[in-house]
Amino acid sequence: MKNAGLNKKWLLILTFPILVSFLSMDIWKQLDLGSFKISIPKGWNYKKAQGEDSFIGKIVGPKVSLFFDCSTSGYASHLIPTEREYLNQREWNTGYFYKPGVTYTADFNVKNERAAQMKKLGTTDSTLVHVEADPSYQTKTNIHFPTSAQKAKFPKADYIADLTFRDSTIYVPISIPPVIKSHNIQIDATEKYIIKIVSPKIAGNGMTGIYIHSRSSSFNFQMNGKNLSAKDQESALKAFKTIKFKE
Repeated sequence: MKNAGLNKKWLLILTFPILVSFLSMDIWKQLDLGSFKISIPKGWNYKKAQGEDSFIGKIVGPKVSLFFDCSTSGYASHLIPTEREYLNQREWNTGYFYKPGVTYTADFNVKNERAAQMKKLGTTDSTLVHVEADPSYQTKTNIHFPTSAQKAKFPKADYIADLTFRDSTIYVPISIPPVIKSHNIQIDATEKYIIKIVSPKIAGNGMTGIYIHSRSSSFNFQMNGKNLSAKDQESALKAFKTIKFKE
């Protein structure tokens, strides 16, 4: 019985420093920055910055730098887009129906643009200028996964866009940029906000960030850091969940 009691005593003594160490690592603090509150590890701090149209600044730690932009006018970066956002932004569409030597503008502006070019040339002959409505506005788009035949023809294509303008249809291969493929991007929503969380699939190699925009106003917010260690990435993602905005 004495030995059993002794064993219990030593177990408590040996475990206690480990317990204290664990608890000290888990101590966080809350920052109240006026526009928003956030909880961060005790070794991280707020660093002020000067912004013109937004409230900007940094959360910094020993090997961490998280830049934030809190904007009532919608100026905060949307960070890395999701696949769907990239497809909808149509940056991959580089004017496949454009003709050389033609100036393209919105359909309602064709007459004004033609008149402006004629004036610049000092002529009244409208056949000397070539202005047309941008076909992008009238092009029908259908985006889908490539068929087996299309994958054989376009092996790097993640999607195929069927672009139809008037009586002409072309098939455009779309490759999702590597920066999107190398990140986990999650979209969530609350009653008031749409929230995007971004983190690299390989810790230390990419962006860890959060983007938030209001459902009812132009307010948006982003905070992000680059190439964080696995431990700091985990802490940043945990901190993002504590963000609360001033109502």
